[in-house]
Amino acid sequence: MEILFVKLGAMGDVINTLPLAIALKERLGARIHWLVEPLSLPLVAGHPAVAETILFERKRWAASIPEVIKAVRAVRFDIVLDLQRTIKSGSFAFAANGKRRIGFDKARCKELTWLFPFERISPQDPKRHMLLQYLEFAGHLGVNDPEIRWDIPVSGVHRFQLPEQYLVLNIGATKPANKWTTQGFADLARQAEKRFGVRSVLTGGPEDRAMAEEIVRLGGSGVINLAGATTVTELKEVLARAKAVVSCDTGPMHLAVALGREVIALFGPADPRRTGPFKGVVIQKETPCAPCNRRSCDNPVCMLAITPADVMERIEALWSA
Repeated sequence: MEILFVKLGAMGDVINTLPLAIALKERLGARIHWLVEPLSLPLVAGHPAVAETILFERKRWAASIPEVIKAVRAVRFDIVLDLQRTIKSGSFAFAANGKRRIGFDKARCKELTWLFPFERISPQDPKRHMLLQYLEFAGHLGVNDPEIRWDIPVSGVHRFQLPEQYLVLNIGATKPANKWTTQGFADLARQAEKRFGVRSVLTGGPEDRAMAEEIVRLGGSGVINLAGATTVTELKEVLARAKAVVSCDTGPMHLAVALGREVIALFGPADPRRTGPFKGVVIQKETPCAPCNRRSCDNPVCMLAITPADVMERIEALWSA
């Protein structure tokens, strides 16, 4: 059975779809083909549940679209799953050479994608965790109660000189409103080193370098700055060896969960029931406006309300467990 996953998007979304791929491969004997964008390609290519990958390069979209269409028409798929719910993903799914095309129910579709003539999964609570929403496709195909696993391979090797035990502070977030404060991370790094003798490793994207440099200045010489310095594959290896990971609502948070790390997630505008860590601890303060799901905010009181003491309390529980 040949199944095409159309799941292009963000790292966290792709990671939360991996249990579906594993379930369909193991329970249906499916060969999974995955249409994905460059950011998440390292997590999909070479994954034991994925037989083939098809790359859509948004930055060179004019050339990439014909390449993708050629690729999705070259195989006769038994099933095509539109797991993205956008016009782009729906168009690729519609163009694919598939016997069955399946998408979300109308209420959960975005960008009028319910207009595509696809088979639809049954309506369910749109606020349940996205990993569970993706697994509804397994249930639709007769695969019930699958084991939830990610099976992301790690090598145990990277090029960075890190201590045997360290705490990862993932400081970035795609949505600015989801970010915690520079001072908060710096104070947390100082307190963790003083209390537990553990150094903090900063991770994030190139856009987080300035923030990371300020955290190092404020947090002291014990802070190791890898923000903007890792590939996705290197980030995976760094996270996999961490004692614990403190992160805002962003893709590396989900990656840490998938790697079996202890995760402390800092949440403000987003609803952790839907996009929070599937396993882990969530810190979210009650504020009148949260969750608002805003991308940016001039006064993010929900994130400002989180204190280093709140996070240290959770770290203390992990260290004493």
